[in-house]
Amino acid sequence: MKNTQNIVAIDLGNSSGRVVLGQWSGQGGTLHEVYRFPNAYEERAGHVVWDSERIWSELLNGIRAAVAETQGRIASIGLDAWGAEYILVSREGERIGEAFCLRDPRNVRAMERAFTILPRKRIYEISGIQVMPLNTLYGLVAHLEESPEEWERAWVWLGTPEYYLYRMTGVAFAEWSNAPNSQMMDAHSKTWSRELCEAFGLSLEKFPPIVPTGTILGNLRPALANELGLAGTQVIAPACHDTASAVGGIPFPHHNLAFISSGTWSLVGTVLPEPLVSELGYQLNLTNEGGVGGTIRYLRNVMGLWMVQELLREWNEHGLGVTAAELADECMDSPLEGPSVDLSDERFLAPGNMAARINGELRARGFPEAARHKEFTAIVFRSLARRYREVIDGLRQTAGKPIERVCIVGGGVKNEALNRLTALSTGLEIVRGSSESTLIGNVAVQVGALENSRSLEDIQAIASRLTFEGEV
Repeated sequence: MKNTQNIVAIDLGNSSGRVVLGQWSGQGGTLHEVYRFPNAYEERAGHVVWDSERIWSELLNGIRAAVAETQGRIASIGLDAWGAEYILVSREGERIGEAFCLRDPRNVRAMERAFTILPRKRIYEISGIQVMPLNTLYGLVAHLEESPEEWERAWVWLGTPEYYLYRMTGVAFAEWSNAPNSQMMDAHSKTWSRELCEAFGLSLEKFPPIVPTGTILGNLRPALANELGLAGTQVIAPACHDTASAVGGIPFPHHNLAFISSGTWSLVGTVLPEPLVSELGYQLNLTNEGGVGGTIRYLRNVMGLWMVQELLREWNEHGLGVTAAELADECMDSPLEGPSVDLSDERFLAPGNMAARINGELRARGFPEAARHKEFTAIVFRSLARRYREVIDGLRQTAGKPIERVCIVGGGVKNEALNRLTALSTGLEIVRGSSESTLIGNVAVQVGALENSRSLEDIQAIASRLTFEGEV
């Protein structure tokens, strides 16, 4: 179509990265995948890290695929990724040190040390962010202790999605939906917390400015634009946190809605207009993360399908050859009653030996060990459904918000076994958003920015008119 705008959305995930081309007519649009690449952390010198240069090279390959399909007519590019990680950058724009994965075991040790400097409760009172070893704060505390010279050399630290957008534009920033996950923002002032930074020896001058979701960062760096064959393409900060993009892609009203962004992690929450920091919220470890249109995603991280992914990796290494979809089909008749594990146990965060760790937890809870693949999978699904109910009950108690429906988005939309158990556990109506809600939200924010429409309602209206090719 003559007036169609081509929008490139990049979703960088823990197991794969995808580059999608969105085509927006002004009234509606479609998305389709143009490039996909595998992604995985590496173990190097006793740490869990990402190969950031390989990821960058793959991102450029994906953009080239979109350029080839559009003859270089691309209006904008935006990228989202997981939250809570960081990369140190020099004044010359070079990465300093490793790109540490949030699952690196040093974070757990750093969190324990941090509580000896500033009490856990005080950290929550300031940030409004659930206390987890994954948060950027603990990675930086570990980095400062292990490699102080690298922190000293750094000009700025950037979150994972902001780092790759910086490499595209030269603009160093922290986007509203991703910045709070660092646990270094003041939830009340919505600025970086001087108290937290000074307590842990983190220089505020190395912190990037916080910008609103949908900020137009500018054009691609000239050299990169020439290399890719692009001219006039703008780079936009969507909701850089992938869950914020996924929630932005939900087409249903939020006044009586909870959401579950179901994937490697399950993010269980509801949308609020302002942060809510309370004693009960602290006790329940509920978090205030940024959302589209300046809103708050009030939620709790739940382990998610990470455990099934790790079980699959373990079993497939031994030649099983089963898929996640096959396991879910086998569990369609699994009852809600039966053995479960505590998904808040940090022992399940690390990769490897997942079956043995589940059986250890079962023994400790007085249950018989699991032996069959279906048993392990049903235990994870049952544990998730029960945990979803607990978190939703906590959202109701703290926010005083009526919750009548739960919207599932993300890859878990297709997991009918888990969704059935969730309905049984919560007693709520289950409505389904898109399994590609993250990419739909990413494109919707970019369209909104180009049209100067940035409210949550505006973005939802755009998202409701976007469809992913092949999705029913």
